[in-house]
Amino acid sequence: MKSETIWSLVSAGVAVASGIAARNSARKAYEHKVGKPPLDPYDPDVKWRHALLWGATTGVMVGVARIIGRRAGSEAVRRARHHRRSRKLLERLER
Repeated sequence: MKSETIWSLVSAGVAVASGIAARNSARKAYEHKVGKPPLDPYDPDVKWRHALLWGATTGVMVGVARIIGRRAGSEAVRRARHHRRSRKLLERLER
């Protein structure tokens, strides 16, 4: 497997996991602060302002978490290339 493929798989996996964690964290923080689950933005009874605010907030949080996740994934692959055991594993995967 090529190193670009390995990097893509690692970074995508970390980005997805961090995005899910950020979304769940936003939901938990809202529940903790307000005392009830966040409103469903697709519910017709929810005001546009609240739906847009929730969407923007979670979108920013997930976006930032994904960027951090991708950077952490690339750093992990870079560090793995400098360690002897990890380098051997990466070389095997690249074949």
